[in-house]
Amino acid sequence: MIFMEVFMTVLNCSVKNCYYNKSSKCCKDGIQVGGTDATIVDATYCEDFREVKDSATAKYEHCDCVPDKKKNVRCDAVRCTFNDNCRCHADEITIDGNGATHQSQTECGSFTCNC
Repeated sequence: MIFMEVFMTVLNCSVKNCYYNKSSKCCKDGIQVGGTDATIVDATYCEDFREVKDSATAKYEHCDCVPDKKKNVRCDAVRCTFNDNCRCHADEITIDGNGATHQSQTECGSFTCNC
């Protein structure tokens, strides 16, 4: 039997116009952080960012879970100190990029290069 440790992270979000932002927490049940070759924060991004284009009420209708619960964060930023086999093992991270209209305008503010 193979046992894989699952890391769970408190996922804060300052991207107020993201579909999954609820009270500055992510209400999506897990996200993917992109930035395979990242060596700086600006080279990371939230692959699951989705811009809110309708009313504030509508954005909460499809949340998968309670926003203050720890999340499974998959991470392609292999040079990040918190990356362990493409899973984030930080106790808490923040996705930044308020005013973003595309995922490339977001970033993992907790990224720390181990290079």
